[in-house]
Amino acid sequence: MKRVEWVIASIFIALGLHCLVMAGTLLPGTVGDPAYFSLLLRVCFWMGIPILGGFVIYMIIMSIKKRKGKVL
Repeated sequence: MKRVEWVIASIFIALGLHCLVMAGTLLPGTVGDPAYFSLLLRVCFWMGIPILGGFVIYMIIMSIKKRKGKVL
């Protein structure tokens, strides 16, 4: 992908996260900036765990293929 496509994709991801977190903070009993940032941090944390896990698995697979001499 080109740089412009990465920027557009990143903007869409950021807007999606904002909408998700804003909807969560509009629930009764959660008002204010601390609730927004707290929920944003939790959402990013729970999104980061599977991404990090997938990246680790990918790196393990690539290192095994490299040892066998089968790098694409």
